Amino acid sequence: MLKEIAMYVKGLFETHTNRKVGFVAGLAVGAAILTFGLFATTFALVCGVIGLYIGARFDDGDALIARTLKALEEVLPERFQRW
Repeated sequence: MLKEIAMYVKGLFETHTNRKVGFVAGLAVGAAILTFGLFATTFALVCGVIGLYIGARFDDGDALIARTLKALEEVLPERFQRW
């Protein structure tokens, strides 16, 4: 019986890669909530999603990012311009 369960679980992890990622992500989020608390974990996840979105926009070469950086160059004084 135990051998059959072990083979079933092994088969799940070999064939369902998205389930593996979801399982590991769920464990990580659960551990973070237990360790740091709900609001700190939620804040970190929201910051990560925002960073992922901005990074994807940069990778795609979106014109919105270029326009934003150009507008910041015009608005900010020269000493704050680092790009």
